[in-house]
Amino acid sequence: MNISKYKALLTAVDMGSLSGAAQKLGYTQSGLTHMMNALEDEFGFSILQRGYYGIKLTPAGERIIPRVRQLVMCEEALENEVELVKSFGDNVLRIGAFSSMAGTWLPSIVERFNREFPDITVNIQTGTVAELYGGLDEGRFDVCFGTKNSKYDFKWFSLEKDRFYAILPKDYPIEGEEFYISRFNGTKFLMPGLGFDDDISAVFSENNVRPFVTPTYVDDPAIISMVEHGLGISMLSELIITGRTDAVKVLPIVPEVSRTLALSMKQDKVLTLPLKRLVAITKDFAKNKV
Repeated sequence: MNISKYKALLTAVDMGSLSGAAQKLGYTQSGLTHMMNALEDEFGFSILQRGYYGIKLTPAGERIIPRVRQLVMCEEALENEVELVKSFGDNVLRIGAFSSMAGTWLPSIVERFNREFPDITVNIQTGTVAELYGGLDEGRFDVCFGTKNSKYDFKWFSLEKDRFYAILPKDYPIEGEEFYISRFNGTKFLMPGLGFDDDISAVFSENNVRPFVTPTYVDDPAIISMVEHGLGISMLSELIITGRTDAVKVLPIVPEVSRTLALSMKQDKVLTLPLKRLVAITKDFAKNKV
């Protein structure tokens, strides 16, 4: 619907002058007169009385003008709402996250975000790499907190290097305070499966390491418990093992290997104001941890 002719009608009626309305709206007087004549032809009756005094509404015009005002107000309200959605989204922020980041980073990040955008609901869901990045690709998440993964063509915001450590039973026979990555060769390796398998497989491939891998589908504390009970050895990152190392031996891997914690979204994702602030808050948290 072309709403501009109704806006022009209201301007002319409120000013009582076609020439004044034309000047205000940037039309020629003849152009605005033609528009009003066409509107009257569309309605099938006269709307305006014209005279030396300017213009005023006919009785029929008096009857319809309140509806015209309502129509213009509704159209302007729609335009405003559309601009708000473009700028702020639909008031729901859908976040996918590795459980490690959901339990450590996200509480502080979301707390800060909520202070700035109290009317936006934040939904957080954890899952595996395939679940999270598949959901992001399908549009079920606005952003994901995980690790940078070359398999996926997303927009990545790198945040921090998360160093890997060897996770060993307390009585594991080793001297020194380091674990050379080559020592994983030929070992029974418990492969974490909830977000780590891609990262660790990449580390082994880059360093030409070939352990005997036992896939698992358990969470990180369960991996630590399995290592504690002598079921194999494993590799976890600093983010995961903080506060959970009493039952096992944890050694830094040499040479140092790590994964890159990152915030991701689809390449064509529109960066609304809330999303821009979420990225900024996340980067600030990664830098300062506050």
